[in-house]
Amino acid sequence: MSIESGVEAVEGSSESLEPFIHQIIQYITTGIDAAAAIIIGISVVIAFIGYIRTLYRHQKGQVEKGDAVRFRLAGGLLLALDLVVGSDILTTILDPNAEELIRLSVIVAVRIILGWSLSKEISGHSEDLLRK
Repeated sequence: MSIESGVEAVEGSSESLEPFIHQIIQYITTGIDAAAAIIIGISVVIAFIGYIRTLYRHQKGQVEKGDAVRFRLAGGLLLALDLVVGSDILTTILDPNAEELIRLSVIVAVRIILGWSLSKEISGHSEDLLRK
């Protein structure tokens, strides 16, 4: 067996693995996107239930409870944003052309801004809750 035939065998095996790897990455990204959607859905339902509870309870700490509801919702949204950014990175690995890279950079920039604003919201409210 010559070196050239060995190189061709390795190249041939990597080409046959490529569709399999693409399929695996697509399954992984679909799972990550589904997990992010579930996290967002659960966070919204929990926040809605917490909000309804604060409406029906006329107690002294009602404002603090509303802040806790928003704090939990923002935490869930941050987690989901992190997951979706990871999913987009994996998707770009499948097709790393200039258009996909530009699209990914815009998406990541928007998500960084959203994540930063949500984390400021969380930290601001947690400091307010600690002062009370």
